[in-house]
Amino acid sequence: MMGIGMSTLLLAACGGEEEKKEETKETEQVKPSEDPKTDEAASLNQMTQMLDDSSTLKEAEGVPDEEKKEITDTFNQYIESFNNEDFESYMSVISKNPINFKYEDEERYVKRIFDQVDSKRTAENVKIINYSAKKADVYAEIEATTKDPKSDKEVTRSGKQVTVFQKKDDGWKVSAIFFLASKEDNQE
Repeated sequence: MMGIGMSTLLLAACGGEEEKKEETKETEQVKPSEDPKTDEAASLNQMTQMLDDSSTLKEAEGVPDEEKKEITDTFNQYIESFNNEDFESYMSVISKNPINFKYEDEERYVKRIFDQVDSKRTAENVKIINYSAKKADVYAEIEATTKDPKSDKEVTRSGKQVTVFQKKDDGWKVSAIFFLASKEDNQE
């Protein structure tokens, strides 16, 4: 499992030579007491354990209704703006200082995806599984289908994802993405 921007995963799935380069940044595992970001995002180890046994994940308790609506609306915007190829809307929900990917890389990859392939995501079983006043983890089962319009090659990737949101002055922002791909992916 890697912590990557979802756009990186999708571009690699459709495969141009340039996109196949290893350009993602794996999250380093650091002792929580030594990691300044610990209060803001779960470690890769914790996310791996959560995603491996997602059947035990429950909706977080005590999430204020207004915050739940804002987080859910932001997650929906993250999915819908990608599907609608609305670059400005998509990037508006991405943190300028993400934890496990670079903002500039996500910006570049999303532009490439929108320019080169047709890609759609669906999210099911969406729930806020951890919440604090400044951080929320949203679990979802994601299916992403990417089609190369030049060759009609289509790749479907599915898996479990935890999207980590941080509350900023201008709202909730995607600051980390942990995706665990299913073993059985459909490629045509």
